[in-house]
Amino acid sequence: MTDDAAPNLTSGDLSFLKSLVSEGPKAQATAGQVFLTAGLLYGVQCLLNWLGVAFQFNWSPPVWLLIGFGPTALFLLALAVIIWRDRHNRVQGVAARALNATYTSAGLANLFVVAIFGYNAMQEKSMTLWLLYPAVICVFQGAVWYVAWVIRRKLWLAAISAGWFLTSLALGALIHNAPAYLLVLSVALIVLMGGGGWYMQRTAQK
Repeated sequence: MTDDAAPNLTSGDLSFLKSLVSEGPKAQATAGQVFLTAGLLYGVQCLLNWLGVAFQFNWSPPVWLLIGFGPTALFLLALAVIIWRDRHNRVQGVAARALNATYTSAGLANLFVVAIFGYNAMQEKSMTLWLLYPAVICVFQGAVWYVAWVIRRKLWLAAISAGWFLTSLALGALIHNAPAYLLVLSVALIVLMGGGGWYMQRTAQK
């Protein structure tokens, strides 16, 4: 390497480091809104299921149907609005693209996992097998937030990752205790996913 190459190498390094953070706030704000929406909707869904199981509420079938499918319908609607609103915000930074790819791959993995667990739970007529699905999803969430921590090196990201891993262990231990299982999952969704999304938005605005 010649001396003439040194200034170019330094300039390239600075450009690379700049790309790591230049697109962070936009991607972080969008992801935060998605996580906040999903955490609140599905957290409330689990909370309503917990109330029905723990206190044996005699809700009508239409109410149970609304609890079962309403949050997903609302989330898909909110997701469509967020994607349409931010359609011109291209994610170009290296770190932002890496995080976006991680979140997207985890979402795709969730679709296949729910299909596998759902199909086999119906075939075996096993509620226990179906209840393993949320525990596995919590492991995915822990892995995604761990990758975010490795890239961003923010302590709160590590805390959320640890929270998801601990939640997966708790769900595995409570799989035969439906009320406790639903309550733990509800708290995790609201605090870890919803709260994490809210804080992600807040830091992006700063």
